[in-house]
Amino acid sequence: MKAAIVVVACGVLLTGCAGSGMYAEAPVVTLSATSPAANSEVGLTIIPAEEREQSIVIAGQTADGTDLSTAAFAGQIVVVNAWASWCPPCIEELPLLASAAESFAGRGVEFVGLNSMDDPIAAASLLGSSSYRSIDDRDGAILATIPGVPPRALPSTVILDRQGRIAVRIIGPVQPGQLEGVLELLVNETA
Repeated sequence: MKAAIVVVACGVLLTGCAGSGMYAEAPVVTLSATSPAANSEVGLTIIPAEEREQSIVIAGQTADGTDLSTAAFAGQIVVVNAWASWCPPCIEELPLLASAAESFAGRGVEFVGLNSMDDPIAAASLLGSSSYRSIDDRDGAILATIPGVPPRALPSTVILDRQGRIAVRIIGPVQPGQLEGVLELLVNETA
């Protein structure tokens, strides 16, 4: 019985949407090897350059049907934030993402949203208020392909380095100042 409770508790922690209040502290929890997300941690993970795996491309269509791909931003740092309109922590972190996007404009940092497991009509108002475009991932299939991110974990953010490799993973809501700190490190990182 205890194992079932632990799995349920970890599942709630991984989604982030069960958070309590604005910018609730995202704990770092190491899951057991038997968990479906055994190599994921809730919270911030910075991957040293020498340990980063091969580059990835996150691509799809936006709500208006145009193609959007992280490959279009080759040589730049790309922040990809997975969100949904029904996820309160996703909505709460939007001002932090917008602020970071504004702070790093013109510094080789691009932002891309990944609207996952959401209804396009419900997401429309949030899309209209965003300063960057989002890929439509209605069924969560794109989110499920991102290495190290549990397939239904919302919100989740990955930051790709200039080579397109995952350099940072944030499972759960972004915390105040968190993006600026890691982005500053990546902007100043030598290739």
